[in-house]
Amino acid sequence: MNKPPAFTVARWTSPDRLDDILALVHSAFAGFEPPSGVLNETVADVAARQRNGLVLVAQAGSDFVGSMFCETKGDAFYLTRMATAPAWRKSGIGRALLQAAHDEARRLGLKRLTLRVRVTLPGNLAYFKRAGFVETGTGQDPGRTPYITMERVLDLAGA
Repeated sequence: MNKPPAFTVARWTSPDRLDDILALVHSAFAGFEPPSGVLNETVADVAARQRNGLVLVAQAGSDFVGSMFCETKGDAFYLTRMATAPAWRKSGIGRALLQAAHDEARRLGLKRLTLRVRVTLPGNLAYFKRAGFVETGTGQDPGRTPYITMERVLDLAGA
């Protein structure tokens, strides 16, 4: 039986290599129809996300193979831009990033994980449902694709 390649997940607090994280996110979101607004984001946008929340990364050696941005909003940890390098899809990176976000939210005493999924990405909706998220509503920002809001309530007492 083949073992999956090894990777680690951690907070990225350094101002260095934000361009590499952005390149990973751009590669993960390339090909979406309609195109994702993330393709217009810059290193300055990633730096702002780092200042206003936290950046989680998955690394294989020194290579970034996954990332997610998280920000406290009320009693929730809002997750956005979860990305896995195309060659690393289906290797457990998404699950590991979600677990790291869960752990961070619990550490902060937050009650929920929240996110948005574009209605044009039914596979992502199914993925997050399998990960324990439930639909909580819908929305649409001006000039953007409609989305479904989702949340997962955290068990603050459990491990």
